[in-house]
Amino acid sequence: MRDPIYTYCREVHPPSSVDQATGLSFTRAGASNLALARGNVLELYKIDLVLKSTSVNDTSGDDYHYNQNSLGGEEFDLPMIQERSAGANKRPQMHLVGRWSLHGKIMDMQAVRGSKQQGGVENLLLSFAEAKMSLVSFDQGTQSIVTESIHYYEHERLQHKTRNDEVSCALRADSEGRCVAMRIYDDQLAILPLTTGSDDTKPYTDSYVVDMRDEAGIRGVRDCMFLAGYLEPTLAILHEPVAMWPGMLDKTVDSLVVTVVSLDLARRSVSTLNTVSKLPYDSRKLVAVPDPIGGVLVIGASSITHVANGTISCISILNKAAARGIGAAMVDSIDDSNVSLGLVLDPHACVCAFVGPRTAALWTQQGYCFLLTMDGDGRLVRRIVAKQVAGAEPSTETQAPVADTWEDVGVVPSCVAELRVSYDDDSGVSLDSLLLFVGGMAGRSILLEVEDRGSSDAMSNGDASMDIDADFYGESTAAAPSRRENGRKQETPEDKYRFTVYDEIMGTGPIAAMEVGVRSQAAGGGEENLELVTCAGNEWRGRLRVQQRQIQPDVMAAFDVPGAPVRGVWTVRCVAEYNIGGVMQAMADSDSLASLNDRFMVLSRDASTAVFSVGDELVEMERTGFYTKGPTVCVAEILGCTRVVQVYAAGLRVVNASGRETQSVVVDAGQEIVGAEVSDPLVLLHMSSGDYVAYEAMPDSSELRLVPQVPAILGRASHVSLFRDTHRALASNRDWAESNRDTHIVSEDQENDDEFDSLYADTKQPQRRKRLTAQMGSKRQVKKKRDTTSAGAALADGLGGPLYMVAMLQNGDLCILRLPDFEPVWTMRRFDSLPATLIPSPTDDEGSEESLGMRLDQVRLAQLGGDSIETVHLVALTTAGELSVYRAFDFGSADDPASLALRFTRISHDVYAYEPEYERRVIRAQARQLAAYAAWTEADKERLEERAVEERLARERALEKQRREEAAAVADWGEDSEDEAVAEIPKPVAPVVVPPVEEDDLYADADDSRDVFGEDTTEYEKTLQPDTEDVKVDEEVDEPTSAVEEPAEQEDPLDLSEPYVRAPKLTILENVGGYTAVFVSGARPALVLVGSKRHARVHPIRLLARVPATLHPVGTTSAEFDAVAAGLLTPWRAVVGVARFHGSGCSHGFVALGQGGTLTIAGLPPAVSSTLRGGVDFDSPWPVRCTPVGTAHPGIAALGGVCFHAASGSYAVAAASMARFRIKEPNPDVAARDANAPTGADQPLISEHERLDLSTTSVPPAVARYHVDLLSPVTWETVDSHTLDANEHIAAMETLTLDAAQTATGCKQFLCLATGFVLGEDVASRGKMYVFDVVDVVPLPGRPQTNRKLRLLYQEEIRGSISALAELRGNLAVSLGSKVLVRSFRSNESLESVAFLDCQAWVRSLAGFKNFLLIGDLVNSLWFAGFQEEGPTRLQVLGRDFCNQLPVECADFLVSGSQLELVAADAFGSLHFFIYAPRDAHSLNGQKLLRRGEYNLRSRVTAIRRLVAKPLSGGQQACLVATASGALYAVSMLPEKTFKRLHRINTQLVHGTEPLAGLNPREFRSVPIHQRQYHAPRRTVLDADLLVPLYAHGSLALQKDMAQRDGTTADRVLRDIAEIERTVSFF
Repeated sequence: MRDPIYTYCREVHPPSSVDQATGLSFTRAGASNLALARGNVLELYKIDLVLKSTSVNDTSGDDYHYNQNSLGGEEFDLPMIQERSAGANKRPQMHLVGRWSLHGKIMDMQAVRGSKQQGGVENLLLSFAEAKMSLVSFDQGTQSIVTESIHYYEHERLQHKTRNDEVSCALRADSEGRCVAMRIYDDQLAILPLTTGSDDTKPYTDSYVVDMRDEAGIRGVRDCMFLAGYLEPTLAILHEPVAMWPGMLDKTVDSLVVTVVSLDLARRSVSTLNTVSKLPYDSRKLVAVPDPIGGVLVIGASSITHVANGTISCISILNKAAARGIGAAMVDSIDDSNVSLGLVLDPHACVCAFVGPRTAALWTQQGYCFLLTMDGDGRLVRRIVAKQVAGAEPSTETQAPVADTWEDVGVVPSCVAELRVSYDDDSGVSLDSLLLFVGGMAGRSILLEVEDRGSSDAMSNGDASMDIDADFYGESTAAAPSRRENGRKQETPEDKYRFTVYDEIMGTGPIAAMEVGVRSQAAGGGEENLELVTCAGNEWRGRLRVQQRQIQPDVMAAFDVPGAPVRGVWTVRCVAEYNIGGVMQAMADSDSLASLNDRFMVLSRDASTAVFSVGDELVEMERTGFYTKGPTVCVAEILGCTRVVQVYAAGLRVVNASGRETQSVVVDAGQEIVGAEVSDPLVLLHMSSGDYVAYEAMPDSSELRLVPQVPAILGRASHVSLFRDTHRALASNRDWAESNRDTHIVSEDQENDDEFDSLYADTKQPQRRKRLTAQMGSKRQVKKKRDTTSAGAALADGLGGPLYMVAMLQNGDLCILRLPDFEPVWTMRRFDSLPATLIPSPTDDEGSEESLGMRLDQVRLAQLGGDSIETVHLVALTTAGELSVYRAFDFGSADDPASLALRFTRISHDVYAYEPEYERRVIRAQARQLAAYAAWTEADKERLEERAVEERLARERALEKQRREEAAAVADWGEDSEDEAVAEIPKPVAPVVVPPVEEDDLYADADDSRDVFGEDTTEYEKTLQPDTEDVKVDEEVDEPTSAVEEPAEQEDPLDLSEPYVRAPKLTILENVGGYTAVFVSGARPALVLVGSKRHARVHPIRLLARVPATLHPVGTTSAEFDAVAAGLLTPWRAVVGVARFHGSGCSHGFVALGQGGTLTIAGLPPAVSSTLRGGVDFDSPWPVRCTPVGTAHPGIAALGGVCFHAASGSYAVAAASMARFRIKEPNPDVAARDANAPTGADQPLISEHERLDLSTTSVPPAVARYHVDLLSPVTWETVDSHTLDANEHIAAMETLTLDAAQTATGCKQFLCLATGFVLGEDVASRGKMYVFDVVDVVPLPGRPQTNRKLRLLYQEEIRGSISALAELRGNLAVSLGSKVLVRSFRSNESLESVAFLDCQAWVRSLAGFKNFLLIGDLVNSLWFAGFQEEGPTRLQVLGRDFCNQLPVECADFLVSGSQLELVAADAFGSLHFFIYAPRDAHSLNGQKLLRRGEYNLRSRVTAIRRLVAKPLSGGQQACLVATASGALYAVSMLPEKTFKRLHRINTQLVHGTEPLAGLNPREFRSVPIHQRQYHAPRRTVLDADLLVPLYAHGSLALQKDMAQRDGTTADRVLRDIAEIERTVSFF
């Protein structure tokens, strides 16, 4: 009996394509917020004004000027000028407030006015398929969204036997805020009336549905739009009474109608006001025109029509073919001024927004931007002038857009949102700016400012008085202050509109193709260096996205320090003091300290400390004032970086810049220091008795002085950290109330949990917020008085801000104390439960002493990425390695005016680590390392040191030789491109080898750490025992090797309740690659950083894991020795210490200490910016490098994709450039005559694609012209290219390993390319088959990346188009229409067919595994075939899905040991799972594939890649699924026990948690009823999208409660989740 098969599905990367956007005041009244919909993810941004920065990571605004001289003449000279912004020093920037994953794809959203009780805050209305909409609001107390209502219209009586199409569920809001309409089921509208009364408890009334067929006789609705200026809600509806298609143009050409109706909300009735008929048949979209013109713009494929007051004012045709779609009755209204553009629009893919009363900005589907100016008298529009401001001329033959640079305002649009921003400039003048957010379908969305410099309402003083100069120059002189930058002159008055791009959002979707490759800069291949490369965009604009789940730092040097293994590392800066006028002063200010290089590196060992001088090299200092005869606890800077304090077990030492000791402090006898926290000028020591002792650095004497008053609360603290509020972001309730007088302060006992109640208990109308700069998110400056005469003045002010202490108490409470008085100003009870929101507890609440079974290890408060309170983050780490990150926000309370107006909200992330045994395993491994080092003799150590010196010198000589060769090449060939600078190998930092230290001094206290061995002594340890008789071995039982097995009850040799020297795991790096980050050490190292979006991102970081040569057995090498099996390393790539590193070899980097004692000096890859091409964007869910590929083409095609050639390490990309399509000459005789070929019997057959073009239309469509590019994986530039024939489209491209007789192994990897010719529906389809090899060639001088070329080995023309390729036992499987051919390429000269199979319809996907072939048919579902090699080769069907209605687009295998599962993705975005079970009675002896489950992704699947999962146990494999929305999913198989345990937890989450927007999580992942087949869905697929974020990252109380209900423990469930997450963590 076969074991049941269960499947695990989880979203590993969220959707990134921006589908919808809207601007509103969501967080508070008067705020400028932007809501974005990315698939099922809702993101909320706020627009803040920030100072323009000159940092390399800053994306400064770029200006695009549109000059409008005159609209009265016939000639329009409108040049574009691009230059730097020269105005105010503030610019708008998007800051991410929060993101929420909903259980439904967002179809549309609109901002609606809230109730009076909400104080002017707007709500957000979301629509979902099938026919639902939810009203959500923002809760300021929790910084999350709250569901106000949900409206459901999925009733059978409303469906009329039809389904919603792609334009259904669109929301339209009345401009006066009276109602919202949603189109459902063709011609029906769901109306939601909105209320404005003061006594209403909700901002809406009951909704109703209007059937436009019955009420107004309207059929075939295409679009609708509300009109402004009417007493009742008025709706303009574009509809088609009679269905029309292009084949009926000879009979009717103007079939569309615009009907204006009025909605009576009280009577729920509809009244028709006017009707305009005979509109062009290709019209699809309506755009409301603002006053004073009014009406609507009707956008069609070839025309733009203005309709107002029941008449057609103007029909502007965009190309010569537009006249065919306009009837004779409308000829008089035609405006042909834009015919020369030759523009063809896709109305559904275009967006339009008005930037002035008569001017609108239009973005087309190609990414072009036009300004539409309506010229006329008053409300009458005589013509519409379209002028291009971005992109190439659409009438050109090549149709190639401009190069896709960072400054380009042309994006492929998906949506547009309008925002108004009010602020004051430096001179105090009030300004009002119009911002447009244009969402992009090609992965890039922009925020730009549109300034109408000729509008009279841009006057700075807001006065309505007339300006005489404005009549002549089109601009008020008061509104045009002098603008100068870098010597530029003042802008001319003719500059009508100015476009300034201020911010952008980069996304990875839509994913057109996906490939998994190996990072080129990595030291070697393997699963640790995998990278994900995706094609994003379309034929017009596309890029490559290179992603890795972990940060791969640029390693400058990795080395082993001679001597015993290193256990801790610190780097410090220190400036020298000089005697100036009898006073010792440092020649450095606070600004120069940020760029000051590190001076000392301190390395701590088990029994000694080494001090190195940081310069061009690391040189060990033999005679210093540092303590070196024992381990070090902490090293830090004090007194403005003029002194260095070293903390060790017996005391402290203060050292100056020259390394001389200036003060020594010894603690009391019987006491030892086990921990320390330093924040200038405070030094806080944690003693072995559990007490805390504080010292203060005195500036006058440059010495430490004991602080006598330490509060008793620190005696109950398990961990303490310090936080210097340099920017004074934290404010008390009293100060917060003074700066927010218009906001009501809420007492704790006045909060109401009812979701419909207002946040503020006061029923008075709040005062209207004044227009202040603080409104726009600029820093609130709160003046605080400080007593500078007190003894703790230096403690209070220090470096310019108050000093706080964060204490984590043993009972689980979290307390923040203000220094120097140690006054508790914020307390949170039971913080150890890690709730979603941290709310301060009342001071009289004593809390609970009940333990939750999980102990918090460390907690730290840090300010990341800015100076406001939103950048203050609280990072907490448990003993099991679980990481929680909280963001601070201000929220006042009237209960305690002296307390901090502070709350925290948890930030969601997908980095999960659960390793309860990590601490114990690391200490045991370090003890084994110490024993291994003691087994080496002095002669062996000296030989290793000499070999290390020789290797270092050889490496330096090789680097110097390479530099000389490159310099000579540059001298011969001139300066090269900037891409080569990226490939330059930096000079590594290598330490100087010093003589070994005496072993007696080195291991004076070594025995204290050698008694932690377990019973699992390895063979390697047994070989060490005769030489290490003094090593004590415990008899304890080791922990289980697999995290999935049930853990045995055991006693931890490390007692965490007793104080011990605990290494800091949360380290603040002030400047690493331009970011302020928190490095999280442990089993899974991670980096918490905040980018330009002010949202904390948690990225795992992978570093080298090895042991020094002195720990290997004598006579073995690194390749022969397995340190993990020997017990010298843990299975994780753990980092036990990290410190800042800034020197000549590495600028603003860090030094990390591995668990084996290896030091790695590294830095972050260059971050993305406006000037850096190919930088890494860390402000994304995954670190992503966005690369514009090549130099000769603009984008990447959607069909060809990308492939990785592993043998050469290169990528091949199917690229495209756009060209006009023309029908070929159909007559062979005419074609032969045009080709000068002989006629008659000897006439050769001329293929259709080789014949001449026919000019059959004046507006030929644009199609892609394909070519294959070979890319360098280092610089990502095109090193070779192969251009295909005209009209030849790439249908499939794969790198396959085929049999090759010329190689020693008998096989070789080739690049296989399948194409098809698109020549029209009346021409027989043809295709070609290409086989390429990537060969090594001599590179061009100075360009080493050009050492690869494409070599065409074979090409063959085939009758029919090839749709899929796969590898099958060294043979090539090709799908040709409905047939599957197996062809051999053994001779490397031709493809020979060896087997075939007829699948009846159209084969869309092929996947091979051993002798099996999985065939996905676009009509006839899934086929499972076997390939027979012995005897007569044949391809035989083993089983198939009997349901012939499943359109399969992608399919692949899923393997786990001896179990095999088939995964198929249909055209609707659902995954279906099958098994081949010939012994099952339901399978009809294997002829029928049995369904095991289904999982709906809600987005079309574009690629499936099967990868070897981690850890490699039993042949476990997993699949990575990519969707068009940019989301990535991991699919793997689960054991039965694990599945049932996690499924019960998942069921509790479905029924026990309140879903956002009132949506059903289970229904979201189920296949819709109308897409299901005859079977009933089975519960064999585990949806981990609830399990991981809500349970694994949930509160500890929730974990414990649900595990008890399930009859298990939280530890057991978390171990299962952690093991699965390790399995699917590919990158």
